[in-house]
Amino acid sequence: MRKDKIKSIKINYFLVPFSIILFVTGIITYMTVNVRVEEKYQELKNTTLEIAKSYSSSLYQANQSSEIITELLDEKIRLASQAIMLIEDKEDNQALQSISKTFQIDQINLFSPAGEILYSTNEEQLGWKVYDDHPVNAFMTSGKTILIEEVRRDTEDGRLYKFGYAKNPDGSVVQLGILAENIQAILADFELSNLVNKIAARDDVQDVFFINNSYEIVSSNLNEMIGRNVEDSQLRTELAENRIELNHVQLSSGNYYRIAVPIFSENVKIGSLLLHWPTDKIVRAVTQIVLFGVGIFFIVILIIGGILFYAYHKSKINMKIAYYDELTGLPNSKYLMDHLDDILGRTHKRKKAIFLLNFVRFDNFNMTYGYSYGNQILKKIVARIECNLEADEKIFRFDGDRFVIVFNDYQDQAALEVRADQLLKHFEEPVLIGLEKQYLELQVAIVEIAHCYVSTDKLLQDATLAISHMKHHPTLKKIVFNDMMADNLKRQDQIVKALRKVISGKETAGFYLMFQPKLDLATNTIVGFEALARLKVANIGNIPPDEFIAIAENKLLIFDLGLIILQQACQFIQKLQQTGYANISVAINISGHQLLREDFLTKIKNCIDEYQDCKQLLEFEITESVLFDHYEQVNNILGEIQKMGIKTSLDDFGTGFSSYSRLEELQIENVKIDKLFIDKIIEVDEKHLILSDIISMSHKMGLQVIAEGVESEEQVVYLRKHHCDMIQGYHLSRPLFDDQALDFLRGFNKDKETN
Repeated sequence: MRKDKIKSIKINYFLVPFSIILFVTGIITYMTVNVRVEEKYQELKNTTLEIAKSYSSSLYQANQSSEIITELLDEKIRLASQAIMLIEDKEDNQALQSISKTFQIDQINLFSPAGEILYSTNEEQLGWKVYDDHPVNAFMTSGKTILIEEVRRDTEDGRLYKFGYAKNPDGSVVQLGILAENIQAILADFELSNLVNKIAARDDVQDVFFINNSYEIVSSNLNEMIGRNVEDSQLRTELAENRIELNHVQLSSGNYYRIAVPIFSENVKIGSLLLHWPTDKIVRAVTQIVLFGVGIFFIVILIIGGILFYAYHKSKINMKIAYYDELTGLPNSKYLMDHLDDILGRTHKRKKAIFLLNFVRFDNFNMTYGYSYGNQILKKIVARIECNLEADEKIFRFDGDRFVIVFNDYQDQAALEVRADQLLKHFEEPVLIGLEKQYLELQVAIVEIAHCYVSTDKLLQDATLAISHMKHHPTLKKIVFNDMMADNLKRQDQIVKALRKVISGKETAGFYLMFQPKLDLATNTIVGFEALARLKVANIGNIPPDEFIAIAENKLLIFDLGLIILQQACQFIQKLQQTGYANISVAINISGHQLLREDFLTKIKNCIDEYQDCKQLLEFEITESVLFDHYEQVNNILGEIQKMGIKTSLDDFGTGFSSYSRLEELQIENVKIDKLFIDKIIEVDEKHLILSDIISMSHKMGLQVIAEGVESEEQVVYLRKHHCDMIQGYHLSRPLFDDQALDFLRGFNKDKETN
């Protein structure tokens, strides 16, 4: 897929502008020559000298251009090496041949970390291993990750190459080589020797020589002359004295005009240009010189300044912006979508799958330390993942702190889960930011790319759905997507909609309270009820409290829902009072999400102000777990609740906080012993039970003890024996509707009077 993108960029940003410029330049040059040829005919000698001087300037510019293009060539090798490391299926010889053709690279070798050629465009090189004094070994043992060499002779085939190297994270090395003669081709019209050949190729010029200050011919259209020294004493004198003279010379090949022009670079003479002109074609020579001068101008200014800069530089920037994440350097979500579209659009023999990596609560780093700090962590994450990627795996930055790994080949689902476990293990260790360690919690969603997928959006949607599913199962670190997750999401969505309707007052019938009575064991009287929220959703039925309460907390609906529960509890207290039960209390559960909200106390006060006669009969129950990280804050809030006249209880006692030293300081009146301890009355020998100690210790701290989940007479006998204050559970009664609760009170009192 990426190779196609690069090809498209070349067509759109190079070939079209290049063709237009050549066309316009050709027309301008042709018109200029035709206008000036007659004028130049009468000024042959002077015009020739001036044109020669212009060649001197042009050659200087060309020399400078060569340096620029050599730098571009170095950049090409550098970019090509980086691009090759990102291309899939590069590690075989046939693929390397294709890559070589695409990037116009003459030689590509992939070295193992031990210095052995594993893959090469030249199969004869396979198995060759570097030795101590070899340039490749020098690079592999250095700390460099990339290196561009000057042109040198290859140690094996003896040909001249310009080599570039890039080191992979695993220590393997990519070597790319461009032949020296191909470098000349790349330099195209801008290389000094090529300018010489172009001059000589014209009909009006016979021979061209470029002579250095040592009188050596370093460039010429006559290859046999390159490397020879100038023997003509007169010419040597002219060259030494920088004399520019048009001389007629007779050579074995014919009669010519000869002119030598010194060439300077930054006020230092670098050599001389020597031209031989056929005398019978001098007029055409003038025309060709003008054409060449104009051509050089447009080539240097327009092509270098326009096409190469625009096509190369802009395409590189646009490619990076469009397909790569600026922060991490990874292929971005657009690249991912195109890549997955390509996968889904083709038939594959090998199995393919994706991992969606999600780092839980990553936003906390940004909010606590700032985005710059969070970005540092992201870079550390990417580095750790890339170091542990395998050959058939490609990573993308999907969104924020989420990444996608695409697997091109795997054995079965079990193999994917093993690979997920390996990734999870890599993040058991913290990342180090400066001197500070940060632990990251990684979740991995696995989606196999089956034939049923026809949409990339659906594929990524399912991966995101799997991540969402894990939010409701905090112990899960990896999960394989299945269709049931979609059903669960639909169910959750229906529950959320139902809760929002309840909160908005649009549909309240499906949400109600049930009440489970509490028995005072000392007086054998009903002294209170616990209000238990219930929800019934159309097309689903009754929703377990644990399920819809967790959803309400996750969707930040629990606070408003809690206020509704409080109102309904107060209404039930009023109903009890109106029926003659003026001293029956009602307990409701308060979520930690409610308790820790800044406006909790204000909202509670505003609510109970409407039910002044009820607040003395209200009781708020909190679970031990909320005390773990917020003890001081919670304790202060409990104190404020008591000041309002509302009782407070610690629910599920014994399963969480369970610190008697701090329990004594806690602003509560009651503790509710968790059902886990009550069940042990039947399961464990009495002498091994600690329940009696819990009751006794609680009494010593001035707390009343309520036993919840009582389901047998045997449990009641034990609790009476050890002076438990109150019991609650199915042995006494299941949760009741409000009218049923009133009937229960009447029936219980009647039975008591009868007894």
